[in-house]
Amino acid sequence: MEQQRNAGLSGWIKIMTVLAIDIGGTYMRLVLSDDGKTFAHDPQKIKTSEFSDFINALSTFITLQKRHPDTITHILIAKSGRNKWNIQEDQISTLFLNARLTRINDFEANAWGLVHVQDNDLVHLGGHRTTADITYARAVMGSGTGLGLAYITPQNTVQKNRHGGHMLPALLTDEQRYLFKDLQDLKPMSTLTIPIYEDALAGPGIFNIYKILAERHHLDCEYSDTNHLITDGRNDPIVQETLRLYHELLGIFAHHVLAFGYSYGALYLTGGVIDHIVNHNLFDKRTFFANLYQQTIPSVLSDVQSTPVFWVKDEFISLRGLLQLA
Repeated sequence: MEQQRNAGLSGWIKIMTVLAIDIGGTYMRLVLSDDGKTFAHDPQKIKTSEFSDFINALSTFITLQKRHPDTITHILIAKSGRNKWNIQEDQISTLFLNARLTRINDFEANAWGLVHVQDNDLVHLGGHRTTADITYARAVMGSGTGLGLAYITPQNTVQKNRHGGHMLPALLTDEQRYLFKDLQDLKPMSTLTIPIYEDALAGPGIFNIYKILAERHHLDCEYSDTNHLITDGRNDPIVQETLRLYHELLGIFAHHVLAFGYSYGALYLTGGVIDHIVNHNLFDKRTFFANLYQQTIPSVLSDVQSTPVFWVKDEFISLRGLLQLA
């Protein structure tokens, strides 16, 4: 990136710089890059609720990094549909006079980050193969504030799928059917839709499962949100039941993701909820894989069983993906 002389801006670093931002429903992640390829500093993860709007968040970040807005040449934004900020290009261009803007979906950014992922950023969870087969498509899915999905093609391009979490779920047991009926009852009339996978597999959905089960057992809720129950609820029978149902439904959803996308090259699991569950050693591999490996026709079952399933350790993989577009 082009070095520029200090234009009388004492204390500011004048370097032409790329700014990458991943905006989720709960957190945003930001990093600067002075070469368009590598991070100039440790990425920052901050709660979106700490800021009144997007411009306020950007101004604060740039000030803390001691960069002048005029030095930013490219702003790359990955945004979740669960984030309600209204991002207006004219406001951005007013603050960042020299920057061009690129916007993509958050899981599209995750997928770009995984196109050339390093082995040390992955943990193999299961599947007969232990390495990706790039002659097939690969799938990227996971839970955060929403439920995300994207595909990597054999040509190493990304096929976004902004509405994958809105598929009608295939429910196999009466327990699952009754659960989704109760989840429907929790939806406000203004947002009432058909049952969708995201109702149970996104962070708020997991907490709703917990609330439903607690009520069925005539118990008060002991936890305030999904992160709280994952962090402190390991030995709580209601939390254990919640996570069993979560892993059942996650496995069913993953089966559809692989089969419908013909993405038997690899399945990458990422997202804040997945990270939190794995980091607390609560990922239920037995239940997940029992539901991933549905007893369908032999050729489909063989392809699904052969697909390697990985957890993505790098929680900033979306920022690395954004820089590939710089």
